[in-house]
Amino acid sequence: MFKGSAERPDILVIEENVSPVVIENEVMPAATVEPEAISRLGKQIRTTGRRILSSIAIRTPLRLRNKSGASLRSDLRAAGDLDMALYTGTSPTVVTRWPSTGWLQGSIADLSILTQSASVPPAVIEAAADQLVSGVSEAAGLIEEMAKTHLGAIHKISQALHQEDGEQTRRMAATILANAFVFHETLAGGPGLLAEVKSLDELRDASGGLTKTKVLTEWTRILKINYWPIFDVARRILEQIPTADSKLLVEHMATTADRLLENQLMHSHDLTGAVFQRLIADRKFLAAYYTTPASAALLVGLAITPDNTPNGGSWSKAIDVTDSRVADFACGTGTLLSTAYQRVGQLHEISGGDAERLHAAMMGSGLVGCDVLPAASHLTASMLSGAHPTITYTGSSILTVAYGKQSDGGIALGSLDLLDPQRKFGIIDITAKSAEGMGETEQETWMSLPHASFDTIIMNPPFTRSTGHEGKKVGVPRPMFAAFGSTEEEQRLMSQATSKLTAGTSAHGNAGEASIFLVLGDRKLKADGALAMVMPLSLMSGEAWEDSRALLAKNYSGLVLISVVGDGSTDISFSADTGMGECLVIGRKTAAKDKRATFVVLNERPAYPMVGFYAARQIRQMIADKSLKKLEDGPIGGSPIRFGDDVIGQVIEAPLPVTGGWKLARIADLTLAQAAYQLADHGKVWLPSMNKSHTEQIVVSTIGNIGEIGPYHSDIEGKTAKGGIRGPFAREQLKPKDVPTYPILWAHDAERERSLSFEADSQGLPLKGKTHTEQDLVDKKVASVWATASHCHFNQNFRFNSQATAMQFTKRQTIGGRAWISVKLASAEQEKALVVWANTSLGLLLHWWHANKQQPGRGNIGKEALQSLPVIDVKALTPKQLKAAASLFDALSSKLLLPFHEIDRDPVRAELDEKFARDVLGLAKPVYAAGGPLELLRMKLAHEPSIRGSKEDKEDSD
Repeated sequence: MFKGSAERPDILVIEENVSPVVIENEVMPAATVEPEAISRLGKQIRTTGRRILSSIAIRTPLRLRNKSGASLRSDLRAAGDLDMALYTGTSPTVVTRWPSTGWLQGSIADLSILTQSASVPPAVIEAAADQLVSGVSEAAGLIEEMAKTHLGAIHKISQALHQEDGEQTRRMAATILANAFVFHETLAGGPGLLAEVKSLDELRDASGGLTKTKVLTEWTRILKINYWPIFDVARRILEQIPTADSKLLVEHMATTADRLLENQLMHSHDLTGAVFQRLIADRKFLAAYYTTPASAALLVGLAITPDNTPNGGSWSKAIDVTDSRVADFACGTGTLLSTAYQRVGQLHEISGGDAERLHAAMMGSGLVGCDVLPAASHLTASMLSGAHPTITYTGSSILTVAYGKQSDGGIALGSLDLLDPQRKFGIIDITAKSAEGMGETEQETWMSLPHASFDTIIMNPPFTRSTGHEGKKVGVPRPMFAAFGSTEEEQRLMSQATSKLTAGTSAHGNAGEASIFLVLGDRKLKADGALAMVMPLSLMSGEAWEDSRALLAKNYSGLVLISVVGDGSTDISFSADTGMGECLVIGRKTAAKDKRATFVVLNERPAYPMVGFYAARQIRQMIADKSLKKLEDGPIGGSPIRFGDDVIGQVIEAPLPVTGGWKLARIADLTLAQAAYQLADHGKVWLPSMNKSHTEQIVVSTIGNIGEIGPYHSDIEGKTAKGGIRGPFAREQLKPKDVPTYPILWAHDAERERSLSFEADSQGLPLKGKTHTEQDLVDKKVASVWATASHCHFNQNFRFNSQATAMQFTKRQTIGGRAWISVKLASAEQEKALVVWANTSLGLLLHWWHANKQQPGRGNIGKEALQSLPVIDVKALTPKQLKAAASLFDALSSKLLLPFHEIDRDPVRAELDEKFARDVLGLAKPVYAAGGPLELLRMKLAHEPSIRGSKEDKEDSD
């Protein structure tokens, strides 16, 4: 089979449109299987000249050596311990091994899926993506030049895409054209009526030129056969290109298609999605971020399992597969739906079926996608069609949904209109009312997409919040509804309509649009259906997400929540370029008897679909085997997820609290989580390296139970929504010799916050009321706020990698502010004790455990969450203990501490730990002795990525 060689690979997999793959197999110890597999790279297939870019080595278990015939077949089918390694490269000397060391272990089915991954080598995909990005960018540049003299044509192209003119619109137009040119070449001379379709080379004239007219004529021929989602909008765009300017553009698109098809990989789902993600630019309000293919593989691998079809049927039965319905109501470029569809096809074929035969039925009703961005739904339909490009179909449920004010005066909310099954659901006239293969039809969509009608809901919804508080959204009244240039009045009407639809649900304005899509997914999902969503990381611990967590805990069993540790230099999201933390949420819609969940913490976001798939497989297996370590087990760590010899993450099972956050997010060292749980929930000092028999008991309470928390900062200085007086003070910075009447500790200054005690930075000046009534209001508010003044203040937005103190003490009673909220206890002595506790390693452990760790190196705890922060119960301390704590504060209050992330090299912190453990808590000496559990705790905290953020190890930098 190899050109110029008599060598014979054990297995050679050859399939159209993908790269050939060699599989070499030896029985253990299989000493030569790796060099043999590597030696195949770069060789050419004799009949086609195509090169081997991927090979797989298999090590078969020794017990199979003497098997043969039916017995061998049976044992091979049952084997789950085949060792596998994948090699990619252009020659035996330029090789990448997957995994880098060690072996993947799995079954024949896993080998089949690995081989499919190997047929689209990552390096080739990336090279093709670069080519398409380059081609599309240049084509967009040509369209931009054309705009200078043909504004009318550009306006019509924008109308065809239902978007305003701009760089994004031009790149989308170029992408859609490039997609059509590639499909044209793929379909030309194909089966049936496609045999009459001419290739681009056949359309060239005698001089080798290619004209717009000839291309449009051929596209019309293709549309009469099928392929409406790919060619209809492309035709509308090309028709608007002035003939005088079209030749250069058409030739450029044809050249781009030729280059891409050289590797024959344009049917790869990874490629189209990766390209579109690079091109889409306007994410300001739609937040239409792209789910990476590897993240999609992980999410889909957990939601769609080999056990049963999504509707609970058999993968071998075509009817069970086609009767399953999978939906994404925020489909974007279609990565999640395409990955789900690929997974469905794989599992059906592994069970003996033919996925190609199911294509028309799956496109007709099995796959539902909605998006407000017309070009996005076009790409989704194209990607799904591309799975089996020569198969025709007559129905589809890939929809572009209406958004904003409509021509009849009504307001459309995109997919959110589906929250009301009786509400008319607007569909935009683009690539068909639904993106069908043969043309345009308008579906009674609100009838075809009823509640409780889907077996799998898989989404990465927009995360935009309903009010503008951050970044570029400051000053935008309602960012959630500000897309497509909607006016302030349109935003107001959309906000009102959404409020009506979400009344009484778990959706929350401060949680944002994603919390509404969670409600939508829950309503549309059948009983026992699978929910799989990419969500903001704040879902796991944010205050505004409390009702969403309650919804998941009540309605779903088998919950799996996945987060990424991140070390400051790597993403903590599952989407590209979001710049914010995300988590994956997977569950089955059946009420759980015991409120527990599986928490997965990955070291980094999976880089390739293969890694995502194998991580999902291991997680499923560990859950099925009931072999997971538990949060309650004590500080022994979690269950590792491996990719070969590399540990890529950990898994742990934990109870879901009745209220409050689900704290097992972004924790690299799960012994810290287990120690924090014992301390917070059971008052046990059980630290890593301590035997269970040596645990010690202390009295733990919560801030809400031992003290009073001061006002929100807007109630100190702020106006009401209508401009009235909310906070009674005007605030100004203190000057060196000022003696304020109403001191306020307002903002952070990391350098001056190095000790346990420092004073106010601002003062409050009471406002002057315009009327007697208003003045009475101001006076009452001043008295109310001043009554909350305290010596003790809590760091609400703790920057772990630059700030040193979790709580602090002011000698004068002081009002808390934006950064420091006051905590008022019964006495100054108790407040000193609480400040000392909060800055010990035990106190910092609980602060970090309780905080929302959505941003690297930072932990946020808002006023509501502060109520339940676990702390030492200072009210339960004996007079002797309280005096010891206050004396310790007095002795150390002016000493300088290092930032939290340098806790392991901070002598003051070590002194604080030792003396508090010994003199206040009365712990046994081995706990606080040099080299003991408290020192180990400091070392572990200092190396936790969510604490360090992007800061390098001090020893490394030295």
